[in-house]
Amino acid sequence: MPHCYLIALAAGSSLDQQSNNVTLFNLVEQVNLPPGATPGSNTRIPLEIHAYLRLDPAELGEEFEMRFALVGSTGLETFTDPAKHRGATSRLRTRTLGVPFPPVLGHYDLYLDTRKSESDLWVRDSASWPIAFLQEDQTPTVTH
Repeated sequence: MPHCYLIALAAGSSLDQQSNNVTLFNLVEQVNLPPGATPGSNTRIPLEIHAYLRLDPAELGEEFEMRFALVGSTGLETFTDPAKHRGATSRLRTRTLGVPFPPVLGHYDLYLDTRKSESDLWVRDSASWPIAFLQEDQTPTVTH
């Protein structure tokens, strides 16, 4: 299976068409919610998920599915919808818009899961990105 060597959350990115280099803007490790905010089911946070994968020569041209998993310290898992990919070269980079909002606030790790076909089991890569979903403090900040 493809191996993820980088996974990151960013507010935005830019691709230089001449050098083919990517710049990530505002890497995100915490999302603050206003007090009392309760997102609905299937809510997506408008952040970019960047995943960079390495493929073995035997995997070139082979189709596979990929999804992202938010895994909480409690073991709770929240997933993105799967997407199909096919690697034409030994490296593949993806940008996915929308991080699934977990049903419970707290600390999570974002992982990449892959599988060859719908009948196969998902394989979780070891690379991860830490992300916390926290409620903003209601106490006003003293500025004097």
